[in-house]
Amino acid sequence: MMEITIWGSRGSIPVSGPQFMKHGGSTTCLEIALLDAKEETPQRILIDCGTGLTELGKEWGDRAPSALILQTHMHWDHIQGFPFFRPFFDPQSSFDLWSVPREGCSFQNQLSEQMKRPAFPVGLEIFPSQLIFQDLPTKGTCQLGELTLTWIDVEHPSGSTAYRLDYRDTSFVFSGDVEVQTSPQSLHELQHLAHHADLFLMDAQYLPSEYPSCRGFGHSTLEDAVDLAMKAGVQRLLLTHHDPSHTDAQLNTKQAMAQLHAQHSALRVNNAYDRMSINLSLPEQTQACA
Repeated sequence: MMEITIWGSRGSIPVSGPQFMKHGGSTTCLEIALLDAKEETPQRILIDCGTGLTELGKEWGDRAPSALILQTHMHWDHIQGFPFFRPFFDPQSSFDLWSVPREGCSFQNQLSEQMKRPAFPVGLEIFPSQLIFQDLPTKGTCQLGELTLTWIDVEHPSGSTAYRLDYRDTSFVFSGDVEVQTSPQSLHELQHLAHHADLFLMDAQYLPSEYPSCRGFGHSTLEDAVDLAMKAGVQRLLLTHHDPSHTDAQLNTKQAMAQLHAQHSALRVNNAYDRMSINLSLPEQTQACA
């Protein structure tokens, strides 16, 4: 059983206020649980360390004190939650952290620089947990027990990684931050990565009318996401990396626009929102995490 929980769906900066209550304001963090996995298969995979990671840490509960953390890239909104993840303060916990180096800088080095005075009061050495960093090539595939992990590099300032997880008869793809209109190669490779995925979570920060003034910022539109998902034969698309200026009302409008754009296909489209949980072994089951 593959269960995906979205702990952060906002892009750029976290937000708060009554106008954001439905979709939430935490930045990118995903939790993928393989609850019936055999011992050689990682039971829990986290993607990105945005402020949603802090929320997950508060409710870690009786989860096993270990996980594989996959990082898409190192922009602030994707690492802001790292220093505040409670399980890192558990000496019995162990985490593997995998990431492609960016601009000659490893994920470990970037976190060390972020957690350094005068920008931050304490360094990585404050954590008693075991943190095992591993650099990835820009693209690849590996077998982790019953889980097949595939990743590619996509268009974004300094680069970003898209991940595909295939487990038994289910598949999940996360685009990471990506701007497909400026890179035909990224468009083609991401479409191939998402081929016939059960669930595809894609950066769709902008409305089509907003994109011209934001071209080159590294993000896509709702129409980009829907078009790519339809061509890839995806079953369900979730729009994520919501712009911090977009209220719930605006995001409701964005979802309606995306659904209209996909109306002549079999693709199901919705907005992602914080604490949304999807169980891929149970069709149509979506719920807020308690």
